[in-house]
Amino acid sequence: MSIECGKHNPDSVSFQNLWPGLFLNRSAVVYPNKDAVVYGELSYSYAEFDERVRHLAGALVNAGINAGDRVAYLVPNIPQLLEGHYGPMRMGAVLVAINTRLSSREVGFILRHSGAKALVFDSEYAETVEAALGEASGKSSEDASNLDLLVEVVDTDSTTLPTPASGLNGAIEYEKFLSSGRSIDIPELNRSELDTIAIDYTSGTTGEPKGVEYTGRGAYLNVLSMVVDAGLNSISR
Repeated sequence: MSIECGKHNPDSVSFQNLWPGLFLNRSAVVYPNKDAVVYGELSYSYAEFDERVRHLAGALVNAGINAGDRVAYLVPNIPQLLEGHYGPMRMGAVLVAINTRLSSREVGFILRHSGAKALVFDSEYAETVEAALGEASGKSSEDASNLDLLVEVVDTDSTTLPTPASGLNGAIEYEKFLSSGRSIDIPELNRSELDTIAIDYTSGTTGEPKGVEYTGRGAYLNVLSMVVDAGLNSISR
């Protein structure tokens, strides 16, 4: 009997599907009351964070976003971006996290190139989004934006004065959007570890940015390597 090392064989009795969503699923059960997110005066336990992720997944489904669709985020390093790493993945969509330092032209290119169906943006970047969408409207049909959904985050817990909601193009306020997914039951999808969960874009220094696909397996192993390298354990914060 020969064994092919490294071969992806989900039918093997020893196969373990390396899916990053399992981290949150386990933590919500094992550490339901432990802090998962602390941001300014805001904090969520793992159970509360998992619930918000489920609401986000349900809201995306309720809004017509399907498995495989791209969901873009133009949001700084705040809790809503962390939710964006889990919510779309839970219902089968693909996260496209956009660098907040990019110009409107670059943001517009990524939205079009990725084929994003939804965009979650912080109110701080409303002008950038408006300019990006304005540029897209002048493109040919094959290069135009495919956005069907705009969701706006107002970061009221920021240490700086929050930027008021812009209401750009009828954008839905983030917390209101989350509440629309409360009653939507999202079954746990039977996802393969080789499925794409995110697309990150290169800096584009020698041309237009290139989309780099990340699989569930790749993200899972990257997390494990970071845990080992940083020496994290159950009491780390």
